[in-house]
Amino acid sequence: MIFTADIEDWQQSVYDFDRPVSNRVLRNTSRLLDILGNHGVTGTFFVQGMVAEKFPQLVKAIAHAGHEVACHSYSHRRIYNLTEAQFREEMRRSVSSLEDITGNKVIGFRAPTFSVRDEFLDWYCDILHEQGIIYDSSIMLATVRSCYGFSDDGILQRLAARGLDSYPMSVTRVLGKNLPVLGGGYFRIYPYWLTHWLARGLDHRTSIFYMHPYELDTHEYREMSQLVDIPPKMAVHQFARRGSMKIKLQKLLHDYPFSSFRDVYYPA
Repeated sequence: MIFTADIEDWQQSVYDFDRPVSNRVLRNTSRLLDILGNHGVTGTFFVQGMVAEKFPQLVKAIAHAGHEVACHSYSHRRIYNLTEAQFREEMRRSVSSLEDITGNKVIGFRAPTFSVRDEFLDWYCDILHEQGIIYDSSIMLATVRSCYGFSDDGILQRLAARGLDSYPMSVTRVLGKNLPVLGGGYFRIYPYWLTHWLARGLDHRTSIFYMHPYELDTHEYREMSQLVDIPPKMAVHQFARRGSMKIKLQKLLHDYPFSSFRDVYYPA
């Protein structure tokens, strides 16, 4: 499987885009690096530009551990809320920072919240090409949430026609519908046996797992809720079952082989 992590700070990337990136991203990502190191796993880390600028030492640690460093935009604002010029600047600033820190070319991109849309696909692809991006991992072929998702795989053909390799998130067919599996809140909330069962028919070499290091942070809700108002719906969606994440992740790393996009598809 392809192991991927979106390196961002929950307080800034989800709760309030105008907040500064906090030190929690250092602790949470370091915790993830330790877990992966204990299992001998390397993967692809989609790093947000604001995180890279504030904590270049974290990006260096990710690369030093053998993981691929890819781009996860700059501010984490959804692309459909940006103009073409704003997205171009976000990509320029983020890719430039990551490449300056690591000394390596950035070839992969994941859009915040999978926020790709047909209506701006032309300039989206043009801007990725301008920054030397070869592949995209921003497509969810399921429509379980209104803010992202596609009902069919035609988007993959449209991306290919624009010269981008595209690796959609893993889904499985249940009762005639695509159901996300192996990632984010779905992995965190599903019991592990259900994830294991849903993944039984997937290609275990090319399936994609994704997570956020903040999902390992079991203290964030208690500490943040004393400082700011977190809406009940957000609290449930963002914090439910974080306490189960570490054990389930360790089981997953034991049960399946993992690698990065770079090592599977673009070896040197």
